[in-house]
Amino acid sequence: MSALAQFLQQVAALIGRLSLGKRITLAALILGTVGGLALLMVWSGGVDLRPLYSNLDADDAGAVVNRLKEQKIPYRIGADGRSVFVPSESLHEIRMQLASEGLPQGSGVGFEVFDNTKLGMSEFAQNVNYQRALQGELARTISRIAEVEGCRVHLVMPEKTLFVDQEQPASASVAVRLKHGRRLSQEQINGIVHLVSSSVPRLSPDAITLVDHTGRLHAGNRGRNAPGALSVDQLDYQAQVEKSLEGRVKSMLDQALGDGRAVVRLACAFDFQRLEKTEEQYLPDNRVIRSEQSLNENSRNTEPAPAGVPGVRSNTPGSETLAPPAPGAAAAAYEKQDRTVNYEIGKVVSRIIEPTGKLTRVSVAVMVDGTYKQVAGKGGAVERQYVERSAEELQKIEALVKRAVNFDAERGDKVEVVNIPFQSADWVKGDEAGAPAGWLAYLGEAAAYFKHLFVALFLVLSYFVFLKPLVRWLTENSMGAVEIVRQLPKTVGELEHEMAGARSLPYLDQASQLVASDGDASVGAVRNWLKQP
Repeated sequence: MSALAQFLQQVAALIGRLSLGKRITLAALILGTVGGLALLMVWSGGVDLRPLYSNLDADDAGAVVNRLKEQKIPYRIGADGRSVFVPSESLHEIRMQLASEGLPQGSGVGFEVFDNTKLGMSEFAQNVNYQRALQGELARTISRIAEVEGCRVHLVMPEKTLFVDQEQPASASVAVRLKHGRRLSQEQINGIVHLVSSSVPRLSPDAITLVDHTGRLHAGNRGRNAPGALSVDQLDYQAQVEKSLEGRVKSMLDQALGDGRAVVRLACAFDFQRLEKTEEQYLPDNRVIRSEQSLNENSRNTEPAPAGVPGVRSNTPGSETLAPPAPGAAAAAYEKQDRTVNYEIGKVVSRIIEPTGKLTRVSVAVMVDGTYKQVAGKGGAVERQYVERSAEELQKIEALVKRAVNFDAERGDKVEVVNIPFQSADWVKGDEAGAPAGWLAYLGEAAAYFKHLFVALFLVLSYFVFLKPLVRWLTENSMGAVEIVRQLPKTVGELEHEMAGARSLPYLDQASQLVASDGDASVGAVRNWLKQP
């Protein structure tokens, strides 16, 4: 205790001899060292937490937290209340274990609603639970799409009837919440629509409405109330035709001029009107007898016919009678001919339906780069000089483009080819760009192993670079510093140095003792020295 008290007195005397600036520096040094060591100990001893799940619903978050509590796994809930963090070294193991137990379940309830079916449940309750389960399962499946953050599905399933003509079709509404900065492609929209229609009986794809969290309609009866409006299929068809023609021209120019030496933009105009025309033409030169009717009558009588004036007067006595016809006179004859001919005039009846989506015009804009040649610049440096393409080359390129797009001047097609110098840029290949990402990912995975090494390295550098020079500056020119150092226990190195100094002899005495102890070996060593050149 007396030695400790004496040491403390000497330290107090040393501090008392320091100036005010050195006292403040010494206090800041001690506090900073203690605080830094405390922070390093807390940081190095803390658990590295990584997000297990993000953007969870309240039910899923509660189920995951309860399961982590049961397994006594350390966790932390995020500030938003929808994220759960677990230790990074067991992140994947915990995620696979929860997935095997069906967590998180996602939005809504699925077919697990039938796991605890009560006895005596009515048919109506079973139908309601089946509809809820089907909606929940569809919502979970749609939520697995990369661009979808959450989903809700509403189904309208009418009751079945005995008569088919009285059955009402089913309908569905799907509301999706997209991730920030993401959007659904047309293929994904069609996939969602056909997924729902294939899962529900009597549900047509036309009876499904798909909207996102902004209220934008992606699928449904849009455009039906606006006669003449272009449908999504028509716009897709136009985009596909433009993309196909543009790719045809671009691939041809890339092979002829070089990759990236031409820019092609193409626009098409279509007529989507549905035209149906019926035409009937008569051919006057084409006459065909359709029907013919002929009637012939011929009557002849050779016997004399009664003659005279008919009546009472001719039959009374004394009346004048008509003279009989002279012998040899010709008998009366009757002849009748009737002919009716009906002709059919030839005609042509044609029913013409114009194709939907008729191409009416094509406009092509092509921008090509020139050529470059190496020229000697200032100081002997080689520079690139831009050379414009000739008018003949541009005409050849224009002719090739017209052939590629099936150019028709009568249709109003236009093709424009312009020679413009491109801006040169240094492109980074995909392999080289992806290499740092791989190293960063590797360092991120090994961060937990480098933590303790970083702490040790920081302590060593802090001592040699900052702490030791600062202590030397504080203790220099201070009276009594040597006395305090002498009072401290001696190190093993100091003790060995003192003992080696006590046993040390002059070099001549050491050589004499070595020759006297082993004369033969010494003589051999001297001979070898003399033989060496």
